[in-house]
Amino acid sequence: MRAREGVMKSKLFGEELDDLYPIIEEGGSDSAAFDNVLELLTVNGVLSLPEAVMLLVPEAWQDQPNIDPKKAAFYEWAACLMEPWDGPALFTFADGRYCGANLDRNGLRPCRFYIMDDDRIICASEVGTIGIDPERIVQKGRLQPGKMLLVDTVAGRIIDDKELKQQVSSRMDFQLWVDKHLLKLPALVERMEKLDIPLKGTLDDSTMQTDCRLQAFGYSFEQVSLLLGPMVGIFNTRDCIGSC
Repeated sequence: MRAREGVMKSKLFGEELDDLYPIIEEGGSDSAAFDNVLELLTVNGVLSLPEAVMLLVPEAWQDQPNIDPKKAAFYEWAACLMEPWDGPALFTFADGRYCGANLDRNGLRPCRFYIMDDDRIICASEVGTIGIDPERIVQKGRLQPGKMLLVDTVAGRIIDDKELKQQVSSRMDFQLWVDKHLLKLPALVERMEKLDIPLKGTLDDSTMQTDCRLQAFGYSFEQVSLLLGPMVGIFNTRDCIGSC
């Protein structure tokens, strides 16, 4: 978030946007940092609270054949703006209209809920936190990974997770944005091959320690040898396994 502060723009705050920095307050917990960013997204007036939660804590959508294409496009667009805030995380949220709870896509934190016959919802990590008369329970269940329990107090109803995300993902043509602006490696390689641009690297007498490109792009020799090298080895192994 500190890196994003240099390129942030807001029609609402205008030149006063700098007064909000730092977005994440120093010395806070992980939950406090999440709260800082969620508040920024909602007070700016561009996203509703449920939309901001979907952007920050997406469900597992990649390589899911049964996911709605519009919803997958929304999450792919959101991934270009914000890395997922993965947990283990169970958090509740409210803004005066919406209140709810959400699990991150790993779903390692439990969340149980009761819907009562007097229009109350009780949500907690464990069953039995509060003594409840079983006869007054209309519905009970547990929150699933990447799912949202959402109440619209203005409409006076519980909004189904599928209904919410279908509505959000249909608000804009996110697939068009992704196709128009996102560069994907296979398409880039195909384009370069059509232009007869050589893609295979050639060895010369220079070493990693003396390569000026490392300094230009901010890489140290230790990062290349300890991080990038093993990653290349993993990718080559996967390619070999897939082709075999």
